[in-house]
Amino acid sequence: MFSSRYLCPLLVFSIGAFWAQSRGAALAEENLESLLNRQVELKKGDRILFLGDSLTYLAGKEEPKKHVTKGYVRIVEETLQEKHKDKQIEVYWASTGGGTVYTLHGLLEKSVFPKKPTIVVIQIGCNDARSKMTSEKFGKGLEDLIDRLREAKITVVQCTLTSVGEKRDGTNPHDERLEVFAETARQVALKKQVPLNDLRKAFVVYWKKNNPENKPRGILTYDGNHFTDAGHRLVAEKMLTKFK
Repeated sequence: MFSSRYLCPLLVFSIGAFWAQSRGAALAEENLESLLNRQVELKKGDRILFLGDSLTYLAGKEEPKKHVTKGYVRIVEETLQEKHKDKQIEVYWASTGGGTVYTLHGLLEKSVFPKKPTIVVIQIGCNDARSKMTSEKFGKGLEDLIDRLREAKITVVQCTLTSVGEKRDGTNPHDERLEVFAETARQVALKKQVPLNDLRKAFVVYWKKNNPENKPRGILTYDGNHFTDAGHRLVAEKMLTKFK
């Protein structure tokens, strides 16, 4: 049996370790919150580029026309140009359907750097989460992508993924992996200290308030993944919070 002279130091060590772990978790949460609140201050001549998969592609093309009147790219552009008339802000997009984080690496030389953006907003992850990719590989892809953009002197904003199914109770088939990949994006933003736009959290909050019938689609998307006008408006609203 342990004597008291062994138990006391062990107890003190355990309490200390627990306190340190709790304090570390609290600091991480505090730091993450600061990234959620961090904004990019726009300057004259800034060129913002949204980088992503089919969600970004359809936002830029404003398609399909039966579901989309105005994509979030144009909403952001018009809003910023009206708010900052003296700064001559330009907004672009680059993407490919079915893209993953590693597809985005391939777009840099061809579709990103030629546009000379000063700010890039990364929105990716739904296809990664539905594939056989691990969250670790996804995270590494995001980190490398951020590094390459920063090497080009580009300011980065990191988004979490959105949805594959809109049921409000978390029973969409891919929800578990979507949450894991969303958390990976949050942790990458924390590690790289870039502004974070938590679209996943915004979508979940929206469904809880606006999907009482627990529908799998038709709230912010027309198929569970691709945005309707309502989805574009919500995404635009959240994107605009990242700029001042």
